[in-house]
Amino acid sequence: MIKQVIATALAVVAGCAAPTPAPDARPAESARPSSAGAAPTAAAATAGASAAEAAAPRPEDASAPEPPQDGGDRAAADAPAAGASPGPGAAPSAGTDPSAATSARADNKILPALESEELTARAGALFDAIVKKEPALAEPFWFPKEPFIPLKDVKDPGKYWDNLHAAYVNDVKSMHRKRKSWEGARFVGFVVGSKPKWVPPGDEVNKIGYYRSFHGKLKYEIDGKPASLDVHTIISWQGRWYITHLGDFKKR
Repeated sequence: MIKQVIATALAVVAGCAAPTPAPDARPAESARPSSAGAAPTAAAATAGASAAEAAAPRPEDASAPEPPQDGGDRAAADAPAAGASPGPGAAPSAGTDPSAATSARADNKILPALESEELTARAGALFDAIVKKEPALAEPFWFPKEPFIPLKDVKDPGKYWDNLHAAYVNDVKSMHRKRKSWEGARFVGFVVGSKPKWVPPGDEVNKIGYYRSFHGKLKYEIDGKPASLDVHTIISWQGRWYITHLGDFKKR
C-alpha cells in the first residue's frame, strides 16, 4: 500500500517536470495577407501610377506654346489700354473722330446740306460784311484758294482766284451801296437757290467735279419788312457750300 502511494507520487512529479510542447510557429491564418485582396490592391496601384504618368508633361511637349484662352487675365493683359493711341499702320476706329460730319473724298462728290448751322453762320458773316462795308468779314463764305488751284483747269489758277476774289470784295462794297442806311437791318437766313447740279470734271474748266447752285438768297429784315440779296453762284467743296461769284462775273 505504501509502495503504491509512493509510485503514484513519483508519477505526478515526473509529469510536472516534462517540457511543454512548443506552439506552432506558423502565423495564424488571420495574420496572413489574403491572396484574394492582394490582387486588387496591386491593380489599383498600377492604375494610379499609369494615370499619374499620363498627367505628367512629356519632355517633348514642355516647349509647346500654350493655346490662347478667351478672356481672363491673359486677354486683359494683351488688350490695349483704354484711350491708347493705335499703333502705326493700325486701322482707324469708327468713332475716332465723331466731330467730322463727312470724310474728304478725292472726287469731291459730297452734296452739302441745303440748311445747316455752319452755312447759316457763314452767310450771316457775309451779311455783316455788307452792312458794315467790311469785306474781310465775308471771307468764311468765299471759296478758299488752296483747293481752288487743283480744282480749276486753267493756265494760272492762282491768278484766276485772285481776280475772282477781287470781284468778291467789290461786290460786298457794291451791295452795301444799295441802301443809304442799313440801320436796324437784321439777318434772317440763307436759302440755296436752284437745285444743286453735279458738274463733272471737264465742264467749266475744272479738273475736279462739284455741285453748283445759282441765285441763292441772303434773307434779312429792315424797317419791319422782308428783303433779300442775290448770291449768284455757290459750289461745293468737301461737303460745304462756298461762293465763287457774289455778283454776275460775266458782265464785267
